[in-house]
Amino acid sequence: MINASLVFIVCIALASSIFTGLNALFRSQISKRNYFLLMQVMISIYLIGHLQKITSSNAEEAFAAVKVMYIGLCFAIPFVLFFTADYFNIKLPLVFIKIPILIQSLAMVLAMWTTKTHRLVYTSYAYSDTMSERLIFAPGQLYSAIYIFSFLYLTATFAMLVYHIKKWKKKYRTKLILLFVSLLAPTISTIVYFASTNSGSNSHYFNVTPHALIITNICLHLVIMRYNIFEIITIATVNAIEYVKEGFVVLDEHDNYLSSNPAAKNMFPTLKKTRRGESIFSIDVLPPELADTKNVSNEFSVQIGCSKYFKASISPVLDKNKIPLAKIILFSDITESVTLLKELENAACRDSLTGLYNRRHFDELAHTSIKRARRMKQASYVGMLDLDFFKNINDTYGHSAGDMVLKTAADILVASMRSYDLAARYGGEEFVFVITDITQSSEARKLLERIRSSIERCVVVYENLEITITCSIGATVLLKTDTLETAIKKADIALYEAKKAGRNCVKMCPYFNQG
Repeated sequence: MINASLVFIVCIALASSIFTGLNALFRSQISKRNYFLLMQVMISIYLIGHLQKITSSNAEEAFAAVKVMYIGLCFAIPFVLFFTADYFNIKLPLVFIKIPILIQSLAMVLAMWTTKTHRLVYTSYAYSDTMSERLIFAPGQLYSAIYIFSFLYLTATFAMLVYHIKKWKKKYRTKLILLFVSLLAPTISTIVYFASTNSGSNSHYFNVTPHALIITNICLHLVIMRYNIFEIITIATVNAIEYVKEGFVVLDEHDNYLSSNPAAKNMFPTLKKTRRGESIFSIDVLPPELADTKNVSNEFSVQIGCSKYFKASISPVLDKNKIPLAKIILFSDITESVTLLKELENAACRDSLTGLYNRRHFDELAHTSIKRARRMKQASYVGMLDLDFFKNINDTYGHSAGDMVLKTAADILVASMRSYDLAARYGGEEFVFVITDITQSSEARKLLERIRSSIERCVVVYENLEITITCSIGATVLLKTDTLETAIKKADIALYEAKKAGRNCVKMCPYFNQG
């Protein structure tokens, strides 16, 4: 009756192992499941061997079953180690770690299968129909070595799990804890079995490891079915090529961080400290627009030392029922392209010498600025500035000196105005500007006088020669009937009046008598 119960329990463990393996086979779609499937195959082989042993009718049948068990035992634990390392993207060198471990496992299996000859694993064995385990044996010198190597591999596996349980956010710790428990149950039972048989205290050679594997398979079933251990982690990361230039970031369905490649971490250094399960937008680098899965493309800039520009392409990860499981964001550094485009835009919009807007672009911006000022019931002023006797500077010092004077005057004009005022090179030594958001003409006049006096105080040094310059300014307030074109004409008339008055002064239209 006891033996029948044990057979039933082992059959349940075997069925659960096969079911878990099939679940992994059909729910996952990429190569990272391979070690998991190999692990389940070896567990199933171990359970089949155990089932044969407890239903055997003589010593040779029981010993043949044990040899089958050792195939599963010696290879299942290495595959557990390989699967865990692969799951955490830890690279185990094939030549220096994986192949030696597999060779050692194969050697242990061969030692067990040939132990009748050298008696290194079992020095002797016998059959007993009074005990559930059926086989009585005396351990040999290699018996302990098989278990010690297995415990070493399990210790490395548990170390990886404990490290990442501490590192990952709470939500993602659950699946790691389940993986930990799934390995802990058979590990403890195997340690107890090994210690008791070695010490002779387990006179019945009873082994609960096959029964503990039921707990293992229940936990593994949960991490596959409920926590999508394969579908989110592995399907999402299969296309992440570690050495591509593009940044690659994997998020879950709630925009929590899962993984990224080195290129992404170089683009966004804070990713290096981001924990699995932490909201990607808590790092204050990525724009919230990327949270929208429907928004498949987005361009944004970040300030990392100097301004950097990136393009983000979003691809949702869906299960077989089209339910979102995760998203992949592919980042491209477009800083060079954006910088070039800005340079081209500046070339089209700005005067190459002074850096001010050119006349065409100034007209476009000025119309918009004036419309806005009128809508907000603010006064607008249009002014013209002309450098006095500029031809003499060119004739006396040369055109290079003249260019330096123009650049200096433009810099003073911009520095004297407010950030939202507009200025442009109108042609030759003439400049035009628009001032808004000034309530009284006296305030506008003070601003214009500040520009004039700043230019007057300026000394341009060219080839150890000091060049002093002055300017004449004409300006007008925009009336309701004025357009930009008519206002520029009025400012030009005021400029002419300033020149008639002796230059180096400010005149405002229609109040020519001022100043």
